[in-house]
Amino acid sequence: MSREERINPIRREDYTFCDVCGRKVPLNQIGGQCVSCGRRACTRCTVMINDRIYCKDCAPPPPPPPPPPTSTRGCFIATAAYNTPQAKEIQVLRNFRDRSLLTIRLGQSLTLLYYQTSPTIATKIAKSPIRRKIVRNLIDPLVKFLKEQGY
Repeated sequence: MSREERINPIRREDYTFCDVCGRKVPLNQIGGQCVSCGRRACTRCTVMINDRIYCKDCAPPPPPPPPPPTSTRGCFIATAAYNTPQAKEIQVLRNFRDRSLLTIRLGQSLTLLYYQTSPTIATKIAKSPIRRKIVRNLIDPLVKFLKEQGY
C-alpha cells in the first residue's frame, strides 16, 4: 500500500456519478435507484416515501397538511386562567389563531401541538387561584398587543 493510499484510503474507483445532479460522489453516498425512472441518485437527490426510493425529480408531491383546527375549539389555558370561555381576552386570542396562526403551516403545527398538550396544563391552572392569576398576568400583555394589532 502506497503512502497516498494510507493517507486517503478512498480510491478513484470508489466514486461514481449521481445520475440526477451529475456530482461525483463516494459510492457510500449513493442513496439508491429511483423506482420510477431507474436513475441512481446520491443521498442529496433521493427521497424515501413508504420505503420506496425516488429521485427528487420523480418523487410524488407530499400529502396535504391536515386541516387546521376550527375556531370552535377552545383556548384551554386562557379559559382556565380567566375562569370562563366567554372572556373578551379569549376572543382576541381566537381571532389571532384563526386569522394569523392557522394561515401558515408552522402556525397550524403549533396550534395542533397546543391542543394536544394544553388540556393537562389547563386543568392544573384551573385548580389554583394563584396559578390563574400568574397566567392572566402572562397572557394580558399579549392580549393587549394583539388588540393594538387589530385582533
